[in-house]
Amino acid sequence: MSWQVTRRQFLGCVAALGAFAALPATAQAVDWRDLLPNYLGSARRNIVTVNGRRALLSSRPYPGTYVRDAVFWGPLALEDPALGYECYSWFEENQLPSGQIPTAVPLAPEEAPLLVPQDDEGTLLFLIASDWLARHGYPVQAARLEAAWAWVRAHVTDHHYVSKAGPFRYWADTVSPDRDDVIAHNQGLYCLALRALANLELGGVTQADIRAAQERYRQSYLPDHGYIPLGRTSNFALAQDISAIFPEFLSRYLYDEPILTDAMLHNHIERLLGNASVYRYRDDGRLAGVKVISGAQGEFLPPDWFFAPSLNVPGRYQNGGYWPLYTLVALALAYQVAPSERYMSIVAILVENELATDGQSKEVLWLGPGEIGLYQPEHVNYTWNALIPRALHWSGLAA
Repeated sequence: MSWQVTRRQFLGCVAALGAFAALPATAQAVDWRDLLPNYLGSARRNIVTVNGRRALLSSRPYPGTYVRDAVFWGPLALEDPALGYECYSWFEENQLPSGQIPTAVPLAPEEAPLLVPQDDEGTLLFLIASDWLARHGYPVQAARLEAAWAWVRAHVTDHHYVSKAGPFRYWADTVSPDRDDVIAHNQGLYCLALRALANLELGGVTQADIRAAQERYRQSYLPDHGYIPLGRTSNFALAQDISAIFPEFLSRYLYDEPILTDAMLHNHIERLLGNASVYRYRDDGRLAGVKVISGAQGEFLPPDWFFAPSLNVPGRYQNGGYWPLYTLVALALAYQVAPSERYMSIVAILVENELATDGQSKEVLWLGPGEIGLYQPEHVNYTWNALIPRALHWSGLAA
């Protein structure tokens, strides 16, 4: 396989493309639970073999294999630690001298210059995955984990995980804070990385370290407003980010350990359902999606706050697009803490919207004026969406 663009170039190029597909005005009559295996099928189709070794693609458009999809989300969702360990080895072998785990690893020599290591959450995920694999009996190398921990520790101030200004800091890689900031999603993952290291008895991590980091994560919640914002001190300090509670799912799923309170979770998702939901008024008034990132009142953000502004016009991509993974996992959490037929009906609508017509999972669906429900047809069948049915089953929503 061979690609000729970097992730950064890909994002810039795709900004110029139009959308060529749209959700149906009315989803087909089908039980939404019967659609869930499509998410798993997409992930399995992204398994490739390179020089006799398996790897997992995030999706077909992107070069290389990405740590968040291949090392963790895909194998975790498929409940396949053997696949996870094979994918893990690609990143273990390509660890940088600094200890950082690269965001992506090339699967062919010509891809190497196309993939630049980014300073995002990949090293945190690698540490968490190490514990998951060790608990399934797979060997992990202490020296590599100590080096990864040293790289992570250099980002920590007063138990806060501080990300540098600029883009490519976490999964929402076009978000570009104007100054160093504590991104709530990364802080949650930092709590989990500490728990993983403590379980592995590495890094000198203490229970006090874990409690302090968890308290910082809880402190990101704004009690007067009822949500956890994306950041703390940058231009994104009050931005709403539905994925801010995503690490809480991992903590409860992997360790049966709540960090945030049930009330925090409930309030966070209720606020975003209230002010960041978008409906198809021109058709049947059906819910089209929930903005993944938005302003404090659910408004779209200025495109120039993002890398590739033309990709992030209001309602597109990470500026208020609908990303199924993060919304549906948040709804699973909401249902787990406060079971409700309302949450189930919202999940049913969103899953049907996305899958009922073609059975292909989508990376992102547009929610901007005049573009509600549009998507780019090449942005389908993403590995990480396989985590959706796992979360829904765990919560009891799809039992």
